[in-house]
Amino acid sequence: MSTIHDGVPRWFVALFPCVGILFVLSYVGYLGFMWPETATDPAFFQHTGWYVLNAGIPYVDVWDVNPPIVFGLTAVLAAFSGGNMVVLQTLSGALMTVVNATSVLLVGWLAFRLTDDDVAAVAAGLVVLLVPEMYLMPPVGTRAQFYALFFGLVALRLVLQDRPVAAGALAALSAGCWQPGAGFVLLVGGMAAQHDGWRGTLSVVIGTGVVAGPLVLGFAAVGALVPMGVETILAPFVGGAPYTLPGRIYSILLVFGYGMVVLPVAFYGWSRTGHDRRPYWVIAGALLFGLQALIVDMDGSTDLVLWLAFVAFGVALAVAAVDPFPIRIPHIVTLQSRQWIVVVLVVLVLSGPVWHVTGSPLKSTLQDNEERATPDEELPITKDEASVPDMQTIYWEKRTPETCHYRLSRNELRWIAATDDRLHTIQCGQWPTEF
Repeated sequence: MSTIHDGVPRWFVALFPCVGILFVLSYVGYLGFMWPETATDPAFFQHTGWYVLNAGIPYVDVWDVNPPIVFGLTAVLAAFSGGNMVVLQTLSGALMTVVNATSVLLVGWLAFRLTDDDVAAVAAGLVVLLVPEMYLMPPVGTRAQFYALFFGLVALRLVLQDRPVAAGALAALSAGCWQPGAGFVLLVGGMAAQHDGWRGTLSVVIGTGVVAGPLVLGFAAVGALVPMGVETILAPFVGGAPYTLPGRIYSILLVFGYGMVVLPVAFYGWSRTGHDRRPYWVIAGALLFGLQALIVDMDGSTDLVLWLAFVAFGVALAVAAVDPFPIRIPHIVTLQSRQWIVVVLVVLVLSGPVWHVTGSPLKSTLQDNEERATPDEELPITKDEASVPDMQTIYWEKRTPETCHYRLSRNELRWIAATDDRLHTIQCGQWPTEF
């Protein structure tokens, strides 16, 4: 590994300031102009964490499709907050910011491990920053997908360091935050098997069991095991949004914005997997999480973050394959070809917020095509029919609604409509009698 001083890798010295500037500016901007505001999803996760400390049982007193680890994390933060929801919001935003910044650096570390190339590692980290929600959303509060990304990347690092038990445990935490994180369990299991055969796979299984076992026993003890299974496994399939593949493709392009130009580069990098003994876990992850975004779940930019990491690895492989040669702008600067790639990526990163707050003919065309390709959906029930306050009110006033259906997401409304459930059900999680 090339280093500068005291063993600090060159890629880290280049990438860390970019990460630090964006995340610090984002958090300072939030504190200056929005604090302590939050959004619906973070308010729900954080309120549920507080509710758990006040005898609320997830999946029984609260209906939700997300696995339980994220509620455990927010419960810990709620305990540190002393029940003060402003403090809870501040702690959640600060931790989420640190988690996402670390995830970007983990992508850089993994890309360097993959390519042994400093420029490729920096390029990979910048690719993650092409989606501005990565650094703009964290201050607003808890997002399950961001935790799933962080734990999954740590799992990859651990298995590459020949620590399969710990890797299995972290991969299980990823799946326990968001279902697609289960892809990391498959990845680290395959990587461990490639390195150490069945012993490696068994070690990953043991690590996964260390996390999953206590969770299953804990929910069984409070009578919530069946409700957890119904809501986290069955409900996502029943309550999924209607879609078309063209609609999902347009959605993905809109998330990337001008950064969509890196996608062909990533495809080229993936095509090089296997060349020069490149590991196959990159293409496996790209396929797993790409299919997740195309077929399973793609309701917004946060649903793309796992695939985004593997797009970054693909770009790193492509950059590492470029032969360095000087490119000169007369009387201004001369840089190597791969350094110019980093310059272009920096410009694309800076263009991310511009894409999202301004209009352009390309953006309008993609939005129109996405709308035409997305099937119309009319649900027989609406939020307005429920006699519960909005999520912001529930959060800030620390309410404990009498009904378990109070988040009332689109998935939740689809589930209620499909299973003949009722908006005013007191306890959720029963096995549906009909679909």
